[in-house]
Amino acid sequence: MKKRTGLKYALYILSLWLLFISLFIMSYDKNLFISISTYFSNKDIATLLSKITPKNIVFISSFIMIIAGFLIFLYLLFSFNSGWSVTCTVSDVKNESHEHLEFLTTYVMPLVFTDVNSKRTMLNLLIMIVAIGMIYVKTNRFYSNPSLALLGFRIFRAKINDRGIKDFVIICHGEIDNKSIIKYIKLDDNTCLAKIIK
Repeated sequence: MKKRTGLKYALYILSLWLLFISLFIMSYDKNLFISISTYFSNKDIATLLSKITPKNIVFISSFIMIIAGFLIFLYLLFSFNSGWSVTCTVSDVKNESHEHLEFLTTYVMPLVFTDVNSKRTMLNLLIMIVAIGMIYVKTNRFYSNPSLALLGFRIFRAKINDRGIKDFVIICHGEIDNKSIIKYIKLDDNTCLAKIIK
């Protein structure tokens, strides 16, 4: 089965939604809008670029990533209309939703209070976000997603009984237990997105 690496990175961007919102608020600078307004008056791109600060770059980048996160969520919402498995039962269900909180406290919160006023800290922030993303995908922790938790998704570890029994990390909207019947779509060999039938 082809691994959905692109989807994993998309989920990583979505997982940082709260961070980008925080950086967006912290890096707001009304002078940026004054500079943009001046540019539209005199069309002098050199003057505009000279007034762009590291804080402005973080503000613009955060805004772009917030929009990207919203689009990723819409993609997830509408892209899984087909491709579901047949109905299956689950067993040995364990709630792993604490993974959301661990990712938030370990990776996101330390970056929230980053000083965005200098080029050095902006570069450090970029390096950390890229490095954490690579670790996040390589170690298959992409399901530890606080943004999905806010939207009501939970993480479970369970055995799925579908032409054999296999352990999966299951992401689903709502609660499952040993009596649940689900359909699922594999995200990789050990992780799946499930919807609860009953």
